[in-house]
Amino acid sequence: MTGATLQVIRLSRTAAASVPPVTAAMVRRCILDWFGLAIAGADEPVCRALRAIALAEGGRPAATVMGCQGGQGVTVRQAAFLNAVAGHALDYDDVSLAMHVHPTTVILPPLLALAEERALTGGAVMAAFVAGYEAAGMIGRWLGVGPYDRGFHMTGTLGALGAAAACAHLLGLGEEATARAYGLAASQAAGLKAQFGTMTKPIHAGRAAEAGLCAALWAGAGISSCTDILEAPQGYAATQSAIPASPITWHGYELDRNSFKYHASCFGTHGAIEAIAALRAQGLEPGDVRRVRLTVDAGADRMCNIAAPRTATEAKFSLRFAAALALAGADTSMPGLFTDEATARPDLVALRDRVTVAFGPPDWPPDLTAVEVTLADGSRRQARCDTSLIGADDTRLRAKFLNLAQVLPDGTAHRLAERVAAFETENDLGGLCRLAAKAGQG
Repeated sequence: MTGATLQVIRLSRTAAASVPPVTAAMVRRCILDWFGLAIAGADEPVCRALRAIALAEGGRPAATVMGCQGGQGVTVRQAAFLNAVAGHALDYDDVSLAMHVHPTTVILPPLLALAEERALTGGAVMAAFVAGYEAAGMIGRWLGVGPYDRGFHMTGTLGALGAAAACAHLLGLGEEATARAYGLAASQAAGLKAQFGTMTKPIHAGRAAEAGLCAALWAGAGISSCTDILEAPQGYAATQSAIPASPITWHGYELDRNSFKYHASCFGTHGAIEAIAALRAQGLEPGDVRRVRLTVDAGADRMCNIAAPRTATEAKFSLRFAAALALAGADTSMPGLFTDEATARPDLVALRDRVTVAFGPPDWPPDLTAVEVTLADGSRRQARCDTSLIGADDTRLRAKFLNLAQVLPDGTAHRLAERVAAFETENDLGGLCRLAAKAGQG
């Protein structure tokens, strides 16, 4: 074994072997953020439907699924799938700009399911999470934006490889078996950006988590597979985009650059929301606005540029509607703000229709949004936001978690947060997951 696949395996394992405190703190943020999102997301229609199918299907209860009354157990495979869907259902989960993936909801749920079944520790899960995250980060930087620009939803495609790397690490697979797990995951990787704005998008995350879990289990059982899947002709890189000429390298912990969402919509809309909020803080009122021009990277056209959304799901992928909400001073940190009724509200539609979207030149930074507001008197206001510069804010993240987890019984959210804060020492991950499942939407 030589080449990119082996290099990723070795580098990611080295990264997981001794995790610096600052990186461990980021892992705990990811875990807390995911729990809040999965707790609230479990009540979304897509999660209710998929959970009902799984419960009717049955199987050996081995892991907890969010949203089941009393933390009802399901199979490890079902838990990985359903909990990953729940974590992505609100489209409010964290983002890696290097890999164009929502990383935690594809990597953490299969690890929690395996750990619950096998009585593994929080420390083991954290190390495996780092291995999976860094593996996906290296592959993402190696491939660049080519797969995403082609229309692959990389949370579903690259996410499957990250989940496989994490699960293989947790299961203690050797290099050759882990390479087979990569190959098995790559053959299951799927997800198309054409599904943005539909219930199918979070299913991409669920399938990636499930694919990574199954790949590691199958590899451990001796299933054969290509062991150079990243660089092989007709392998992962060649079919997703093109095999890069440069070698795989590790640029330090990708986890340290993880981005969190503070608005319950597509990350591509956050620059507009933040920039308009800054203008409102300077006294801008929606009644004064004649028109708004958003300038964004051209890639946004295939991600979040639904001009006239009709549903709540579509509204989360509309730059114009996000701008309208920001102009109206709406609290975009509240997932319940996005409803079919709000999407059709006449005042918001009127604001939305004053917004136009333009695309910057080829060298426009991919995460930069420029806002120009023309007022009724002809004067103009301008603001910019580069979302890649918005770091982790513990105050905002804790407030976000407590808001999402408010469906839990009194005091439960705070107890859950305290246990996540000491996740390395957690020896009862089943109990932790059952605590989070107490919302019991059924």
